Amino acid sequence: MSLVLRPSRRFGTRSAQLFWRLPLVGRVRVPRNLAPLLLAGAVGLAAGFAAVALTALVDGLIIVFDELESILGDLAGGWTLMLVPAIAAIPVAFIVSRIASESQGAGVPYVMVAVERAGGFVRPIIAPAKLIATGFTLGGGGAAGREGPIVLIAASLASSIGRLTRQPSDMLVLMVAAAAAGGIAATFNTPIAGTFFAMEVVLRRFNVRNFTIVVVSAVVANIVAIAFYGDSAGLDLPDLDINSNWELFLHAIVGVSAAIAGILFVRTRFFTEDVFEFVGVSLTIRPILGLLGVGVLALIEADILGSGLEQIQIFAEGEIAISTLAVLMVLKMIAASLTIGSGASGGAFAPLLFVGATLGALMGAGFEAALPSVVGPTGTYVVVGMAAVFAAAARAPMTSLFIVFELSGYSLVLPLMTAVALATAIAQLLTRDTIYNVRLRRAGLDVREEPAPSPLDELTVATTMRTDTPIVSRLATIQDLAAAMSQSRGNVVAVADNQNRFIGLISATDVTSAVERQELDRRAFDLAVVAPIFVHPDDNLRYALSLLVEHDIRQLPVVARDDESRLMGMLTQRDVLREVAQPSDRMPEQRGAPAPVRRLVGAVEIECRVEPGSRAEALTVSQLPLPEASVITAIHRRGEVVIPRGNVRLETNDLAVVLSVPPEEGTVRALFVSRREQSRTNWWFLPHAPTTPNDDAPQR
Repeated sequence: MSLVLRPSRRFGTRSAQLFWRLPLVGRVRVPRNLAPLLLAGAVGLAAGFAAVALTALVDGLIIVFDELESILGDLAGGWTLMLVPAIAAIPVAFIVSRIASESQGAGVPYVMVAVERAGGFVRPIIAPAKLIATGFTLGGGGAAGREGPIVLIAASLASSIGRLTRQPSDMLVLMVAAAAAGGIAATFNTPIAGTFFAMEVVLRRFNVRNFTIVVVSAVVANIVAIAFYGDSAGLDLPDLDINSNWELFLHAIVGVSAAIAGILFVRTRFFTEDVFEFVGVSLTIRPILGLLGVGVLALIEADILGSGLEQIQIFAEGEIAISTLAVLMVLKMIAASLTIGSGASGGAFAPLLFVGATLGALMGAGFEAALPSVVGPTGTYVVVGMAAVFAAAARAPMTSLFIVFELSGYSLVLPLMTAVALATAIAQLLTRDTIYNVRLRRAGLDVREEPAPSPLDELTVATTMRTDTPIVSRLATIQDLAAAMSQSRGNVVAVADNQNRFIGLISATDVTSAVERQELDRRAFDLAVVAPIFVHPDDNLRYALSLLVEHDIRQLPVVARDDESRLMGMLTQRDVLREVAQPSDRMPEQRGAPAPVRRLVGAVEIECRVEPGSRAEALTVSQLPLPEASVITAIHRRGEVVIPRGNVRLETNDLAVVLSVPPEEGTVRALFVSRREQSRTNWWFLPHAPTTPNDDAPQR
């Protein structure tokens, strides 16, 4: 059943709404503020069921390949263990080389590219391809985890949902990030960690709206996973605590060591990939060779196969010899690098936790031998090592903290915070590389830890807003409103009460509708729309622009920060676009008060839809023969605002907002109407409209 969300573009309705078109039901009204939460819930459901499907597939294929290993062992001996991962890699190689190359590796970098460059678009084929490739990789013994792949699988599903419901790119990006949160939450039973993973690694833009949508997705996905597998965490760690606060110094040492281990893991993983590239091994056989290498290492120590989460619980109980821990740490690092670097499908999340756990167990055993009266259980160092190594490799300290908090309880707050902070800081000082951004930088995409600054950050609303918006009494009649509208440069008037306190706004559309319905006895307070969305004069333009885009409105009231009932002015999309169009070499402080594009006495805004076959279709803005007293101020295209620069080509169904004077309105509209429609229309009823198109009109 398809759901199509169509946002209402009209500003001035009493309750901004979306319409969901349901087959056999028709249009269902959904409040605009509720629609993002419903989409987040849908994404959470998709992510939760995808995580359940991946878990079931991996578990089923583990049984199949365990049986294959038993058969081969009976036929030829134990050495055949090395062949099982390579056999499992055959379908993986076919998928990554012939169906979806994005299925190779962890998957998180592809999601980051979708967020940064592709407007949230992830190909639909990736979801089934990544699911099958990951199932065979991990089911056959690949030394990787499910967490990275489930992020990409869920992102592909979320992107498909977003495009099916015709969401704009900013919402599509947010849905992809919410899917990442849901995937992690459903896999580990850690909704808080999933939320911070999406905000810290994938989206990297923290605000209340983003956080709310991501949380909803994570919670819904986690509920789905609990319904199938219960509420036990992906790791069942024992209750742990430290003996004394003196142990914090030892945990700080673990944090320093974890920084080195995390950097070494990243270097090993990409060194392996570079070797395959240098040798020139085809992607068709690369995963087979990589997993064959994993099989060879498994002959030394079979515990390196798979994600290794079961072994982490054994490490936390302190029942492994120190020599075995050292071998496991080195072999796991190499095996994970071979698995992921060769192009097989698997994530680095679980291997990093495994390496951190072995490092913590090694150091805990050493500390216990040297300081038996001070050191607490070895398991505390296992848990701290896990979080610190992942924080150093992924540069995601909040995710590291919360995933371990949710897995082990909140008894180790101080040791964890100490080690994670040190590991993150030292790794950041030593290298820019993280487990997620190296591939992106090699592809020419430098993902910053913070969004790049915008010139709009330096400009305030006060320097751009207009202060000539008419203010009428709440008792003003329709005639009063029409008179105020005719004298205004904008298309709204403000309404104030008897104490001159700002009540709301009335648009020209509202007044026109009242006149058409013969409701001439209505008063301003009947039509006024309370404006819950507003800005203050000292807010920056970047924040104001985000509100205009997020809520799909054309103007924002500007109210005093100390008294939000006092209207200071209005900020419109055109005002912000005027600032964007300023030359980039002008400093913000040199701009001064904005000057209008052209001073048009009595100008009005005209909305014109580019119809197929019209003169405007396929012309650039500079080629469009607009009258001298007219200018395009904005172009709305598929839910986005396009700046009307001269080289922007108009497309069918674009909505152009033209600032013009009333005598030229007919001429302007004639440019956007199809020629066939023009021939059927009595254009002489429009003021100053030409009877025939003038192809020799001067180009602007």
